[in-house]
Amino acid sequence: MSLGGTHVPGDFLCEDVLLELFQYFYVDELFYAFDGIINHFSSLLTICNVALHVRNVNTDFRKHILPYIEPKNVLSIRIPNMYQMASVDLSQFKCLGLLVLHNVTDHNWPRNLPRNIKSLIIHVRSKHRNKVLEKALALDSVQRLEFNSTCLHFGKSSEALHKPSSVKQLIFNSQRCFIDYTFLLINMPDLQLLKANQLFYPHRVDPNPLRFSELHTLDLICKHLDIDEMISFVKNVAACSLRQCRLVNITDSLSSTIAVILISCYFPDFHR
Repeated sequence: MSLGGTHVPGDFLCEDVLLELFQYFYVDELFYAFDGIINHFSSLLTICNVALHVRNVNTDFRKHILPYIEPKNVLSIRIPNMYQMASVDLSQFKCLGLLVLHNVTDHNWPRNLPRNIKSLIIHVRSKHRNKVLEKALALDSVQRLEFNSTCLHFGKSSEALHKPSSVKQLIFNSQRCFIDYTFLLINMPDLQLLKANQLFYPHRVDPNPLRFSELHTLDLICKHLDIDEMISFVKNVAACSLRQCRLVNITDSLSSTIAVILISCYFPDFHR
């Protein structure tokens, strides 16, 4: 291969090593580490069809890296602070599979998101949690949504979104979490996995004839958990589909903290 108009045998080894590194490091990290050492490193980004992962969409990325990469090669992007994100049209990354956003509010929600995002991880400011969640659920292609905040206390709501969400895996990470199951039942018909930690009063739900038809996995770390009430709740909302359920009560002694229920054809009585 010719770089800079000359054939250098050592470049083959260098390119092989770099192509391997792209699997383990962010493209911006590699650019800052090697651009001043390896001649025409930026050209390597253009001519090679490599999977790229971006650590930060800031001004340096927009000026020095974005002009040399093929947007279709970018598979994941992380933005450490939405308020410091550079003016970059994210919709150009049409093969983006994972997007991680930090310090998200209703005011800095990114415009023109790619249509093919499969996995979305959001770190949201608590007071903006409801509006940001609705915006995330409105994305057509997202199948795995991880929602992080100090407090996730969603108000009770039986309102339907403009259209049902495509999310199949929903993860809540918080120091204090309350889930509105009625909202999930109405707006997430294809939900297959629900996971949450620091969940308060997980068995409380308004009477509702709806049932999860696809939910097969529950993984809940709870406070104020009554095992009997929780099992009754699980049977009521997901009896037709549930296959695995882990309930952890972090306020009791170890001997009574964990209730693991494996539900399959070996336990037919569970669905009665």
